[in-house]
Amino acid sequence: MKILKRWQEPIYALGSFGPGFMYQIVMTYLLYYYRPAFTQIQAGALVLAPTGAYAIGMLAARILDGFVDIPIATWTDNLKSKWGRRRPLMVLGFIPTVATFVLLWYPPLTGLRLGEYGHWGNAIYVAVLSSVYFFFHTMIIVPYLASLSEILKDEQARVRVASLQTIFNTAGALLTFVVAPILFDRFGIRTAIWLLAPAALSFLGPILVIKESSTLEAAQEAEPGQADVPLWESIKLTLGNRPFRIYMLTNATFFFGLQFLLGGIAFIAVDVKGLSEAQLGLMNMAAFAPVPLMLVLFNWLVKKKGSKWSFRLGLLVCAGAVLIFPLGWTELNLPISPFHVGIIAGVIGSFSIGVFFTVPYAFPAQIAAIDAKQTGKDRAGMYFAVQGVINQVMGGLAGSLLALLLQWQYGALAISPIVAVTCLLAFLFFAPYPLGQPKPE
Repeated sequence: MKILKRWQEPIYALGSFGPGFMYQIVMTYLLYYYRPAFTQIQAGALVLAPTGAYAIGMLAARILDGFVDIPIATWTDNLKSKWGRRRPLMVLGFIPTVATFVLLWYPPLTGLRLGEYGHWGNAIYVAVLSSVYFFFHTMIIVPYLASLSEILKDEQARVRVASLQTIFNTAGALLTFVVAPILFDRFGIRTAIWLLAPAALSFLGPILVIKESSTLEAAQEAEPGQADVPLWESIKLTLGNRPFRIYMLTNATFFFGLQFLLGGIAFIAVDVKGLSEAQLGLMNMAAFAPVPLMLVLFNWLVKKKGSKWSFRLGLLVCAGAVLIFPLGWTELNLPISPFHVGIIAGVIGSFSIGVFFTVPYAFPAQIAAIDAKQTGKDRAGMYFAVQGVINQVMGGLAGSLLALLLQWQYGALAISPIVAVTCLLAFLFFAPYPLGQPKPE
């Protein structure tokens, strides 16, 4: 695989925009669509699926899909084709990813058939279709991310490109958390989804700039010691990597908290703060608009203090920021409005958002690159796949527990303390991580 030229790096990084945006829309608003906030239900909004059935179905779908990541990783790490081993899967999975993303918002049962608590048939529909969506999302994302360790020379270049990916992820987050609520308020969710779906075309960027040679020829010329690593051996080697184990324990903890927060932010805004969807969009803008500037700060800190120190700082800042949100509870009647409390919390938390969007790209890529140098086996796909498995399980667990928590009238109020605890635990878990030190002057 050819090393990217500097001008190609933004085009490659652009690939994170569309898929990341679609994934976050699903993680943030699918529950909100099938089971609206209490305030909206009282105003006449329909409940499309029973909360318990939705929670169980989505958890099962995420766990099932998580374990599909592993064979996909082995497939892309060992694929023999004249087009290479990364791009073919990216091309094959692109259109099905977009199609299933749109279909998620079209449950088969509506109107009078729903009843007061929604219909279990819709819960089955969303569980099955989300499994298909997550499968194809994985098919394009695992090879895309795996290529990051191969097309760049060193950690500094990987952090630079990961930061570019974060900038595009931030643009996707602005669509998700700022533009989408405003479009929901004006056009309804389904129309908004159609207006936003063309963002998926950004994934054509990496398909165009990743240049691979035929792996059929490489396989014929390979020496005996360069043979493919079988599935179970690759899993064993990946889980045996100590830095990766420490990172994954940390990642699982903070990812659970992050998905818990992102999935619950609309409920916090509506049920705790009494805001409209348009105000929710403006509140979210305060959190995501400063992220590009925060990335400059993060990259400066990485050079001065190292990526480990900078990541742990992001965890502490996140814990502090989320604990500000409950101060905007309408029942407290504080002199400052709930909307402005949300603005303050968002601005403070914007640093952590930039860090959290960068880390899942940069850290596994660096670990995989070091492993490849030490062993002579490039298994980057497996590292990202194992991260994907854990993220799918933790994301599914977060979404399911959030759905159950929100059956309680004051459930939205408990979201922030839970997220703060996960950030503090992740801070402690990451302490023994041996990599991510600053380069000597």
